[in-house]
Amino acid sequence: MPRGTKRRPPSRSPARAILVSAGRDDTTILIILTARHMAPGVPITAVVRADDNELLARQAGADNVINPVRFTGLLLAGSAEGQHVAEYLSDLASVDGWVQLVERPVAAEEVGLPLAGIATGKGLRIYREGKAIGFWEPGAQALVAGDTIVEIAATARSEAASK
Repeated sequence: MPRGTKRRPPSRSPARAILVSAGRDDTTILIILTARHMAPGVPITAVVRADDNELLARQAGADNVINPVRFTGLLLAGSAEGQHVAEYLSDLASVDGWVQLVERPVAAEEVGLPLAGIATGKGLRIYREGKAIGFWEPGAQALVAGDTIVEIAATARSEAASK
């Protein structure tokens, strides 16, 4: 760069989320620290492999921490309960599965309906003012504007197969 030329800061495009999977937990945590510094309001999801590092990743600024070793343990335990539980969990976790977890805001036409009354999938949980409300709890009997719904929905693959 020629002397006297001013450096422009790097351009930053607004990100919806930051996903971190560096392969090593120590590297992942350093990336989380850097990302949180550069994008303080952007949600960060990170993968760590050691249980001890889950808390460190959260302390570094990760909003969500995924531990594939723990998830594998859940699949293994689920298979002890029955082959269909593990099969369903595998399908849910698969990119090309028949179902998917979806998080979305409540639609205007859904306000006042119970969570069980949504037509886009099977409602599992509502987030209302930072609090999680399960489908079995009284708060799930009426959706409110501003709620976030977590549901299991059919994928495009399963919808195409049913036609």
